[in-house]
Amino acid sequence: MARDRATINTAIWTSDDYRDLDVAEQHMYKLLMTHPDMNYVGVVDWRPGRIAAMTAGATAASVRAAAESLQAKRYVFIDDGTEEILVRSFLRHDGLLKQPKLSISMVNAYGAVASRNIRKVITHELQRLIREFPDWAAFKQEKVLSIIKGEGADMDTFTQPKNQDLTQGFTPAFTPGLTLNATQGQGLRTATATTTSTSNEVEGVNSPNVTRDENTGGKAGTTIPKNFTATPEMIRWAQDNAPNVDWAASTKRFKAHYRSVAGKQQFRTDWHAAWEAWLLGDQQRAQNQPQQFLTSKERQLQNGARLHAKYSAIENQRQQEIEATP
Repeated sequence: MARDRATINTAIWTSDDYRDLDVAEQHMYKLLMTHPDMNYVGVVDWRPGRIAAMTAGATAASVRAAAESLQAKRYVFIDDGTEEILVRSFLRHDGLLKQPKLSISMVNAYGAVASRNIRKVITHELQRLIREFPDWAAFKQEKVLSIIKGEGADMDTFTQPKNQDLTQGFTPAFTPGLTLNATQGQGLRTATATTTSTSNEVEGVNSPNVTRDENTGGKAGTTIPKNFTATPEMIRWAQDNAPNVDWAASTKRFKAHYRSVAGKQQFRTDWHAAWEAWLLGDQQRAQNQPQQFLTSKERQLQNGARLHAKYSAIENQRQQEIEATP
C-alpha cells in the first residue's frame, strides 16, 4: 500500500551531512521520499528509467549515479536484483511507528519487500529503534516484534568492500527461541552481523582498486580509471545536456575529486554515468549561480563591458553638461 503524503522534517537542514550533498543527490533523496509508490517501510521500485522520466533532463544513467552516491553516504540501499531501493532512515523519521494502525501497514509493507538484503537492513534499523524508543506504539505490536526477532544486518554489510574469508556468514541478531513482549523492548541485544565476503579477484588478479557488492549481483565497482577522459560522444552529450558548463573544466574537477576521496566513496560501478551526474549537477548550479561558472575570459569580457558602460555613461553626462552650458 502506497502513502498519500510524505513527511520531511525541516530539521533536515540542520544536518551538515545533508547540506554536503550536491544538487543531484538532494533532488534524488527528496524525489524518493515523495515518490507516490513509496511504501510504509521506505521502499520504492528501483527503475532508473522510469524515475528519470519524473524530472526534465534526467537520464537513467544520471539517476543511477545520484542514487549510488547516496548509497555510498548511507542514505539509501539498492538491490538491483529485485529492482528495489530503500531510504534507510525512513522508519526513524516518518513517525508511523508511533501510530498503532500504521504500524500494521508497515508490517504488511515489509512482507511485500522482495529483497532479502533490504529486509535484513529494515530489521536492523527496527532493532536500533526499539532500543532507543521502546515506548513507541509499534513496539507494542506482536507482528512488529516478530520482525525485530529476525535476522538484521547493517547496510554496510552489503555495500562495504569485501575482503574477508568466504566461510564467514551472518550471525543471527537474536537468540533462537527468544520471546518478546511489549515490556521487553529495552532488553534487546545489539544486532550483530559478520560480513559475508567476496574476493576482490577480477579476471584472476587481486586488485585493491576493485570491490564487489552483493546488492548489485556481484557487479564490480572500481576506482576512477587513470586514463579517464571525455570521448567525442560524451562531449556531444555535455553540449546538449549541460550547455552552461565548461565540460573540460568540470571533467578536471570530477577526476580530481574521485582521485582524492578515500574509502567506499571512491568506488563506482559506472564511471560514465557518474560523470554525467556530475555535469548535470554543475549545470543546475550554473543556472542558479551563473557567476560561479564563468571562464576567466568570460569574466574579463564581462568586466570590460561593465567598465565600458560605466565610462560611456560618464561621457554622455559630460557631453550633456557641455551642451547645456550657455
